[in-house]
Amino acid sequence: MIKDHYNSIPFAPARWPFFYGWNILLWGIIGMLLSAPGQTTGVSAFTEPLLGALNISRLQLTLAYMIGTICSSFVLTPAGKLFDQLGARWMGAASCFMLGVVLMILSRADHIAAAVGILLPQHIATLTTMTVLFFLLRLSGQGILTLCSRNMVMKWFNRRRGLASGVTGVAIGYGFANTPRIFHWLIEQYDWNGTWFAVSILWIFIFTPLVLIFFRDNPEDCGLIPDGKTFEKAEHKSLTIHHQFTLPEARRSLTFWVFGLALALQSLYITAITFHIESIFTEAGMDGSRGFAMFPAAALVGIAAALIGGWLSNRIALRHFYKLFLLGIVGSMTGFIFLSPKWIPLITVCFGLSNGLFGLLIGITWPKYFGREHLGAISGLNMAMLVFGSAIGPIFLSLSLRWFDHYRTSLLACLVITLLLFIGSFFARNPQDKFA
Repeated sequence: MIKDHYNSIPFAPARWPFFYGWNILLWGIIGMLLSAPGQTTGVSAFTEPLLGALNISRLQLTLAYMIGTICSSFVLTPAGKLFDQLGARWMGAASCFMLGVVLMILSRADHIAAAVGILLPQHIATLTTMTVLFFLLRLSGQGILTLCSRNMVMKWFNRRRGLASGVTGVAIGYGFANTPRIFHWLIEQYDWNGTWFAVSILWIFIFTPLVLIFFRDNPEDCGLIPDGKTFEKAEHKSLTIHHQFTLPEARRSLTFWVFGLALALQSLYITAITFHIESIFTEAGMDGSRGFAMFPAAALVGIAAALIGGWLSNRIALRHFYKLFLLGIVGSMTGFIFLSPKWIPLITVCFGLSNGLFGLLIGITWPKYFGREHLGAISGLNMAMLVFGSAIGPIFLSLSLRWFDHYRTSLLACLVITLLLFIGSFFARNPQDKFA
């Protein structure tokens, strides 16, 4: 297989002075942080500048973002299957390069839309241009690069998978929480198109070669084993994989849908809130900047949740983590429904809790429950669900504001779904138990 070749070029991981999995953990985190321009947290800083540069309405831009993201979700399951064949190294480098190229094109989005406007009415030309560019941005950034980086880390750890996922969640949570602030500062210095162009140069010429050098797919392909050493049989008892699930087998599991939909709901919710955070606080009669100030504080809670959760993940059944995760979503949703200054502490704690556990659970659930052999295909389907959720989230809130003059209606609908999934979590069990 292609992913097995060239593992010793330019160096052999087995000869690394310490277990190469820790290097994989570092580069997996870097890979996920590199996806930031394709994540909603990265796009949100460009929303207002794009509205002015493209001369379109907020609803039109949100619609283009939604259609582009939904279209990208349909490609992620086949991309996951391709990941199983090619491995993290080649798919990661290709997606990083693709993201850089897309950002370079996006830096000229206003000129491209104007050129397409020669053939079509200008508003249709702009909407079409941004839909296509958002599709490519979300596919390469939020989709493939994230999938490759996360799955790579999970393949290199077994007993320490919870620890690795917790550390990853901490780094990603803190990094993404500060992404809007960083991009906002860069936009003030170099304008929106100059920022996207500068980032594209770094991604293409600096980070793509580094990903190609340091990424590796499986420890076994490099003459190593997960965790870097063997453990006592008793330690492996709760970690043993009795059956390597295929994608069709995983789809027939209640656990896959309950937990997969819970993660997708969080993706929908966090994307919608992040995209409209300034407007949500303004609509509640507060300064919109208070919404941005909430993210760093919530990130600190998320860091604690990810670290503690990672430490406990091999000691407590995952369904209990999902119950706490869903209760965190319920708490923050309730706070946003009744948004006022006195609700901000509850929102911050619950928002941070659910985000921290989200980063942990999205990494450890699928290899722990369904095995590593078809991890790309199974996680690819879940990633498609997450991306689809993130696509409809912003416009779901936009329509609520347009039709009802507030965001509460859409948030109440999400709250009902969250409570149903919380009930479902009591019936979701580890599929490996059937084969023990």
